[in-house]
Amino acid sequence: MDEPDNSIKEAVKSNNIPARLLISVTRRLFIALVILYGLSLTAAALLRESIYIVPLLVFASGVIGGFVGLQRRLKDLTLFDLELIAESWVYTALSPLVGGVLAFLLFILFLSGLLSGDLFPVFLPDSNSSSESFLSIFEQHGEGHKEYAKLIFWSFMAGFSEHFVTDVISRFEGAAVKSLPLAGQEESKRIQR
Repeated sequence: MDEPDNSIKEAVKSNNIPARLLISVTRRLFIALVILYGLSLTAAALLRESIYIVPLLVFASGVIGGFVGLQRRLKDLTLFDLELIAESWVYTALSPLVGGVLAFLLFILFLSGLLSGDLFPVFLPDSNSSSESFLSIFEQHGEGHKEYAKLIFWSFMAGFSEHFVTDVISRFEGAAVKSLPLAGQEESKRIQR
């Protein structure tokens, strides 16, 4: 009679491992999110009039989107993935960090005008922009508060759904390949066959 009780207890314990890992990972994500939020607010206060404030907030929004996206996917992760995230801060931060990088890349696409439309923010060069260096790309401003709201939303989305930005990049890649002179010649040869 003791055997069924022991097997049930073992089954319950084994079923609790994923739940414990989810709780552990959620705790890690919350701690990391609070630290990031605190650092972002501190940096925003220190860099209030700097050209770096918007790129910093874009990156932070992408990281926060990455945290929320990871939290949303936790239940779909394998036990091995949960264990990695629960035991390593590097794995905990990897998805949000990629989200921040993708948000920054999306910001560059907006600044360049390669990605535009009513849904996307529009930026104009600052009137006092004097340098011709790489940093001059950050000497731009939104046409109004709506443009910054769109930017923060899309930055969050870049982190939340990594596929969004990678799909945009793939479309640019496909368009660039099609525009190459050799690609057009090879395509016409294939059509003739």
